[in-house]
Amino acid sequence: MQIIQAPIETARQALADNLRQLLADDKKVLWLVPGGSNIEVVVWVMNQLHGIETQLTIMLTDERYGPVGHKDSNWLQLAWAGFEPGQANAIPTLLDGLDLAQTAGYLATQLQRTLEQTDISVGFFGMGADGHIAGILPGTVAASESQGLACGYHSEQFDRTTMTFPAVKNLDIAYCLAYGRAKKQPLSALMSTNLPLAEQPVQILKVIPTSYVYNDQIRSDI
Repeated sequence: MQIIQAPIETARQALADNLRQLLADDKKVLWLVPGGSNIEVVVWVMNQLHGIETQLTIMLTDERYGPVGHKDSNWLQLAWAGFEPGQANAIPTLLDGLDLAQTAGYLATQLQRTLEQTDISVGFFGMGADGHIAGILPGTVAASESQGLACGYHSEQFDRTTMTFPAVKNLDIAYCLAYGRAKKQPLSALMSTNLPLAEQPVQILKVIPTSYVYNDQIRSDI
């Protein structure tokens, strides 16, 4: 795992360049994307891929559960921000008529199928001030899931569906952006300690073959 101190513009360019190269090499690529504070980065990177995106599949790392198109949906907020998948295969997480458990099951099925059908998988994540990654909040059922590729659960703010640690472990490459003063303490813990995943979920990045943590606080290689 590399922890890289650099401007966010450098981070987004590195991600875009990697995806462009993989697609130029005729790879079938799965790109897992976050919502929240990294939506603008997702939109910017996608814009760099237009014209070469036919073998790209895009899925969310996590979603806020509710009816299709509900106002807190990460997928809807990506669209509002100008996300245009073009000819990529963009797979939404929410379907009408499915409850929370069924939605998590659908996500797990889509992840399994897509991981099997693509040549390489790239995860793009943010990191919370509490050390969470994707929708895996510390101390929740998602942080204790050890078998399934996806989980649905109730949290204080939202009902969530998320990929799980077993799914993250299947990734070939991961990029994590952790910008802002609130991220310094969890970054320090990530760099200097090996905390249990249930306590600091972002520790899972250490087991991915190639992972990069871009930030504006700390520079080091692990």
